[in-house]
Amino acid sequence: MQMAKAQSQESAPQEPPYTQENEFENSTPSTPAQSDDVLSIEDEIRSANPQTPAAEPKQEQKSVNLNETVPEAGPEVPVEPSQEKPSEQITNEEPAVIPVAPVVEVHPSQEIKAGEVVRQSPKGGVEYIHHPQAAKGLLMIEKDGSYIYRTREDHKFSQTGTIRVGMMDAPKITSADGATNFETMYKGPPVPVVMFDYEWQPFTSFGRLGIQGGLGVIVAQGNGRFACDPAQCGTMNGTEAKEKYTFVAVPLNLGVIYRLEWADRQLFAPYISGGGTYIPVAEFRDDDKSPNAVGTPGVYGAGGLMINLSRIDRETAFTLKNEYGIANLWLTAEYRYLKTFNEELDFSSSIVTLGVGVDY
Repeated sequence: MQMAKAQSQESAPQEPPYTQENEFENSTPSTPAQSDDVLSIEDEIRSANPQTPAAEPKQEQKSVNLNETVPEAGPEVPVEPSQEKPSEQITNEEPAVIPVAPVVEVHPSQEIKAGEVVRQSPKGGVEYIHHPQAAKGLLMIEKDGSYIYRTREDHKFSQTGTIRVGMMDAPKITSADGATNFETMYKGPPVPVVMFDYEWQPFTSFGRLGIQGGLGVIVAQGNGRFACDPAQCGTMNGTEAKEKYTFVAVPLNLGVIYRLEWADRQLFAPYISGGGTYIPVAEFRDDDKSPNAVGTPGVYGAGGLMINLSRIDRETAFTLKNEYGIANLWLTAEYRYLKTFNEELDFSSSIVTLGVGVDY
């Protein structure tokens, strides 16, 4: 019974070594040697685990002592300037001007008048009338809705260019010795000539009256001649030398032209022209000596016939007009008489040429 009471009376948990002295009271009595051993064990346990009072946790001090010295702070950190931009001053903008839409006056559509009935079908269910577009050249309307119009070519033009090639009489030029002339030195006549004429025709009410300007090129080559005193050089005077000469003349023309042309694609068109001219002349030699240059004024008159090649082939005429803008292609034949006023440089001559001209 006593042992049961002792076991039921348990104390609260204790700190190490978890051993109570009364646990050994009910045990068998020990001998003096055993008691000494127990005391020594208890002393060792106590020396190993001294029971010291636990330190109470220090509460944080919530008050601040203003008299307490504060340790010196570190070096001052420079404050960077603010990166924020000052707000721009808001200005009052003028209100946008809204344009006023113009007032458009709307007229009522005109009433479409019914066309005049030309004829009716045998049963009277279909009426045939004149189409409003007939006045503009409408010929017929296909089943797929295609309109077929009558076309008309535009034959309006005001400019003409012509290239001519022909022959002319040799100029009447005699050297200072009186023995050498153009024919003996350059082996003429005749002399070939190439000409280009441009026409502008502002007047077309009765025929075609226009202004004509052009130029030509005359080129001849030959050997020089000895010019010396017959008493000193004997028979060498006037004989052929080794030096070669080149004769160049460029006639410059300005005048008027009238073409007897009244119809489009007229097959034949005769014409007359006339005006003034100036002929500069230069003579070059192959021995590197300076050339000689001179000129003479003059007048000219011409007459010719133009044959329209576009009239012969309609397909060619259509191609020339639509792809190249050429209204007419002419074959020309011309006779021209030239009269100059310098007796020492006389180009008075008849000139016969053939050429090709185009109207555009």
